[in-house]
Amino acid sequence: MRVCLAQINTTPGDFDGNLARIQEGINRAQASGCDVVVFPELAIPGYLSQDLMYHDHFLSENQRALQSIKALSAKSGFERLLIVVGYLERNTRAGKPLFNAAAGLLGGEQCFNHRKNLLPFYDVFDEQRYFESGSELTHFNFLGVQLGIAICEDLWNDKGESHYPSGNNPLARYQAAGTQILLSLNSSPYVHDKLNMRQRVISENLGDMSLVYVNQWGGQDELVFDGQSFVMAQSAIIHQSTKTFEDDFAVVDCPTPHDPLPAAVLPKPIALYDLLVTSVRDYAEKSGFEQLVIASSGGIDSALVIQIACDAVGPKKVHAIRMPSIFSSKGAHLDAVALHERLGCWDYEMPIAHEHVLADLNRAFSNYDDPDNLVHQIQITGRYNAIADQNMQARLRDIYLMHFSNAFGALALSTGNKTESACGYYTHFDMNFGFAPLKDLYKHQVFSLAAEGQRIPAAILTKPPSAELAPDQTDEASLLPYSVLDPLVQAYIEDYVNRFEDFQVWVVKMSNHQKKISSNDKDLKDWLDDPASPEAYSGIIRLISMMEFKRRQTCPGPKVSKVAFGMGRRIPIVKKYI
Repeated sequence: MRVCLAQINTTPGDFDGNLARIQEGINRAQASGCDVVVFPELAIPGYLSQDLMYHDHFLSENQRALQSIKALSAKSGFERLLIVVGYLERNTRAGKPLFNAAAGLLGGEQCFNHRKNLLPFYDVFDEQRYFESGSELTHFNFLGVQLGIAICEDLWNDKGESHYPSGNNPLARYQAAGTQILLSLNSSPYVHDKLNMRQRVISENLGDMSLVYVNQWGGQDELVFDGQSFVMAQSAIIHQSTKTFEDDFAVVDCPTPHDPLPAAVLPKPIALYDLLVTSVRDYAEKSGFEQLVIASSGGIDSALVIQIACDAVGPKKVHAIRMPSIFSSKGAHLDAVALHERLGCWDYEMPIAHEHVLADLNRAFSNYDDPDNLVHQIQITGRYNAIADQNMQARLRDIYLMHFSNAFGALALSTGNKTESACGYYTHFDMNFGFAPLKDLYKHQVFSLAAEGQRIPAAILTKPPSAELAPDQTDEASLLPYSVLDPLVQAYIEDYVNRFEDFQVWVVKMSNHQKKISSNDKDLKDWLDDPASPEAYSGIIRLISMMEFKRRQTCPGPKVSKVAFGMGRRIPIVKKYI
């Protein structure tokens, strides 16, 4: 059976745009002599449209698009092509208002309707908020082949939770029912090493069925979908999409259980850097921005963000603003200018002068000399927080950058990373603009990606990270060495490790599984053996817990790890537990 895997990039609520991509897939499939064309999960409305789905007009537009595809399937030359597409179905009975559904369209008729059985309700997923679960399998005999339909989570009954009843394992039930080819519609976002996990778990449970797995690609708010559609037969990958960052309409002759198999292919891992570029490009374009603006400090984080921005929209649409203060080094100036010249983006210099602003502010506040006044009490007891003086530099830079964004219509990108965000080691200037490409990257990942392209000047890669808010200031002197801080943050955020003894065990476990968690394994080991480390560890954990209120105010950024700060991590701001 010849199948077209229509791997497309959808946008929530863009019914005309999504429909145009679907129609192109149908045309490609028909021109290639395909029997079936399969689209991603909820391809018509876009995944996931969240509370937009409560609007009646939104559902009407969804239905209009479905009817347009049905009408196309009746036209001459298309009437023998089976179109399998994801859409929203209204639930007319008791329960949640909708079904996450897949329609089978053939010859102008809807020949089957599959309702997603297993609804994910973990991490970034909240499908049980909107959808009623389906309970039935969908079988369809087409051209003498017994087809089955699955929607994403229907392939995974591995959560051990009450809403994943062991009696409803669609994959096992399809296998027992004699299904020959299973067509799976997916909107599965990227997580590191997720492709290998998908394929390994499926190969262990697929039996003699063939699987056509079609996934969407592209950035959507905090998610980035990695495509990587594939066909598996007898536990072997016989097709793997190679066009990860563009619409792909691959045609595959899908075998039934007794057909000879084509040669197996070796899946190619996706590049993390390319995912970040895609997420920035899609966030900007889908939000209506053509130009990007970034504060350029001459440091590693801003350098990587500027490079990503240039690759996402082109260097002549990227505006890098240097905002030196009295503490900014000559080296930072030279490094930033060299970077901008090498990448070809626009370079601006807008010096800031924070000292007179501080003097004017504090002079005005000092006029309130009532003994009950907070300012008066702080000043006479010497409890004034001098860190606020340093942070004024960042706040002025915030004003300058947002003025550029507002006045000239450029999307402001943030430059903070996950390690800094965990510790609250940033001001709004670092994390509170339009989009944060590095939001889910640890510092060692930032250094690794920055070095890969060999376009960022060597001086930026080798100098100690510093905010340059005070003389001789470095990040690691204020916190911990990043070789220790990165794994500490990862263990706490992704695996909920919050005790030093458990952290020691976690590090050994990661090492045994050959997981990259630190820029320097020896430094990490030496730190773990230091008698002073348990107290330092507890201090950082308390700091991470306290900074929840700051992280809640940060802008979105692409999720690439198991647990990211954002919609998938739900921690109280006010709490008595770390």
